[in-house]
Amino acid sequence: MRNAYAVLFSVALVFIVACNSQVKNEKEQGADPVAVTSPDRIDVSKTDSIELLYYPDPANQRVYDRMFIKDSIVIRLISNYILDTPAQKNACANDFKLFLFRNGEVYKTIYAATADSCRYFAYVINGVTHFTNLDDSARVLLKRQLKH
Repeated sequence: MRNAYAVLFSVALVFIVACNSQVKNEKEQGADPVAVTSPDRIDVSKTDSIELLYYPDPANQRVYDRMFIKDSIVIRLISNYILDTPAQKNACANDFKLFLFRNGEVYKTIYAATADSCRYFAYVINGVTHFTNLDDSARVLLKRQLKH
């Protein structure tokens, strides 16, 4: 009899856990993981340096050039470009990755695509990817940081 109670209890416990897991998954799937929202939800105001990675071939992100930006004017310009107008989701690969530093610690990663056919800045907040416009002047500024 004791074994029957143990089996019944185990089955009931598995059933409860499985049901709660399904409800949680449905809630998480209900939100669109890629959204076009106002970029004012990201704070880049206290960025003191940027580590910039450039991928000559976005399909192979094992090969990259790395630059460090400490010029406050360039940092402010890049920060303003990141906060540009929201853009639609883009499926193209990024060719830049920017690690924003505050007090010596990375606090935000920004992705950028600069191809003529597909341009954006992208960042993630609470699991949601936000895209903003990357215009010609932002593209020129990023490319100008590359060492030739």
